[in-house]
Amino acid sequence: MVTIKDISEYIVTFIAAFATRYSISEAQAYKYLNKYDAIKVLHNYYDVMHTQSFADMVDSMTLFCRRKGGELC
Repeated sequence: MVTIKDISEYIVTFIAAFATRYSISEAQAYKYLNKYDAIKVLHNYYDVMHTQSFADMVDSMTLFCRRKGGELC
């Protein structure tokens, strides 16, 4: 059974991985990901996403944000 704690911990860890990849603060990473609805995607599709590597998911969410107009990366 998936708990909100599991999802929350995954999202927090993902934000840290994203921030590290692009050499930005975790606050900046959160704002960027939230602006382009990536946080919602991480929450809604946790069941699939948590089975992938963080490197692959950072790549995927980068592309997702770009398709929605994100220009960070």
